[in-house]
Amino acid sequence: MERLDKKEINNIIDKLKRDGLYEKFVEMINDDFENHHIVYKLDSDEMIALAYKNNTIPFKMQEYYDWHEINLLIEEDLD
Repeated sequence: MERLDKKEINNIIDKLKRDGLYEKFVEMINDDFENHHIVYKLDSDEMIALAYKNNTIPFKMQEYYDWHEINLLIEEDLD
């Protein structure tokens, strides 16, 4: 999946906000972090726009996981 430019991200985010889907994606990303310790390399708006454009959900986009941060979170939980 390719990275999106700023204009394309803003267009997708504006469309999602108009359609009422933006909050759903934000909740998904928060749930990924809180329940699954998933941290993404991209900022949340870019992650949401990329997931929407590729007709998927952030959780399935493992190539954008920040594995170093995820491992740190898991180690914290084990302590």
